[in-house]
Amino acid sequence: MSGWGTIFNTTRTMLRQHAEQLAQLQATIASGARLRKASDGPADAYRLLGLRAESHSLQTYGENLERVGNSLDVASSMLSKVSETLGRVRELVAQGVSGTYSAGNRKPIADEINTLLEQLASLANTEYSGQYLFGGIHTGSDPYVAEYDNGRIVRVAYAGSRQTNMVPVAPGIEYPGVLVGDAIFRGDQRQVPQFLGRTGAAAGAGTSSVRGDVWLTVSHESTTYLGASGIAAGVSSAAGDTILGNGHTLTIDEPGKTLRLDGGPEVAFSGTETDLVVANADGDIVYVDVTSLGAGFVGTVNIQTTGSLSIDDGASQTALDFADANLAVTDSVTGRVLYVDCTGIERAGLEPVRTPGTYDMFGALVTIRDLMLNTRNMSENEQTALLNRMVDAVNEVARGLTSAETSVGARIGVLANLGETLESLQGHTDDQAAFLENADIVQVATELAREQTLYEMTLASVSRLLGLSLFDYL
Repeated sequence: MSGWGTIFNTTRTMLRQHAEQLAQLQATIASGARLRKASDGPADAYRLLGLRAESHSLQTYGENLERVGNSLDVASSMLSKVSETLGRVRELVAQGVSGTYSAGNRKPIADEINTLLEQLASLANTEYSGQYLFGGIHTGSDPYVAEYDNGRIVRVAYAGSRQTNMVPVAPGIEYPGVLVGDAIFRGDQRQVPQFLGRTGAAAGAGTSSVRGDVWLTVSHESTTYLGASGIAAGVSSAAGDTILGNGHTLTIDEPGKTLRLDGGPEVAFSGTETDLVVANADGDIVYVDVTSLGAGFVGTVNIQTTGSLSIDDGASQTALDFADANLAVTDSVTGRVLYVDCTGIERAGLEPVRTPGTYDMFGALVTIRDLMLNTRNMSENEQTALLNRMVDAVNEVARGLTSAETSVGARIGVLANLGETLESLQGHTDDQAAFLENADIVQVATELAREQTLYEMTLASVSRLLGLSLFDYL
């Protein structure tokens, strides 16, 4: 009986194995998957997990790349609009200095420039997909904040970040998802400030931090006549004298009743004047009181003056030191500093100062608009000269903008090529995973047929064995 028991057990085991194999093959055909669980092929299953992880990573890179690419596409479109706007500004400046317009009738041009300024501020605050395109990593509010006075923009300050968010778009490759507007719409190649007025002020030795155009107000405060001539400052001297520095002189001829400032034209007096105007050949003036002039005095007296400087329209003032070649004058609003060489200052007045290489798009337009409106009451020649110089400022900003457009365009091209590469890599990875995971239906069907035949043969053998009796051995 032990022999029959062994045969029975062996046969039963074979039937069970064939049944399990048949069930597995049938499940494979039904699902189309060769690896349904790790035990179906541990080595292949481990490799399949790695391929799936790689495919998911490539998909994430692709999504990041698409998001960055879309942001750059929108940014590129906005930069193109900004370039077009600056082109229109150049046209308007050319019209303003063409001779067709004068100091009193440039207001229509100023109004259009003001409208363009508003448009540029809006473009600089463009938002896409929940992020400001030109604010760096700063996303809480508009990166550009406009300050208004009487309904007009007087200043646009950058409140964004100087840093940008780096987004992984491929293994080992990161690209910025947003741009830093302050690096696009403002120059960063500072040059020595240029003093364009007649006061005699010049650039100091220090590195100024002012940007674009500023107005240096050189003010007279007091005039003192040295010596014992008896000549004194007139009633209007403090507010009306335009001379500054310690190099001016007044030549007095009391018997001849004449005065000359710096050797200029003679001015007659009677001796009773308390506020006599005396001008030199350059048009500088002093107000003098001659009522205490010594009888018979003839000679030349030296003049000393005091004054102050301001670059914030008088909101703060810095005392003049005519011996200082590097006097720091601070804007109380922005905190920026202009270093001034005071040794050559000769007269009071408004000194236009421009700092090439530091112009920002908004400041340039504010200056152009105000020049068109002649808010500083300049002469036609002064106004035209400054407007002509502003063409250089617009061109400076435009060059920086062109560079940014080129850079963004190049990034878009690189991202497009990178996207194709990622798509190809992901496709190859998915194909490898499918090769490991998916079953070859033809091969499985063949194995199923073979296994079915073996199973049926085993059943037939069992049937014959179970049909044997003692009579078969007689």
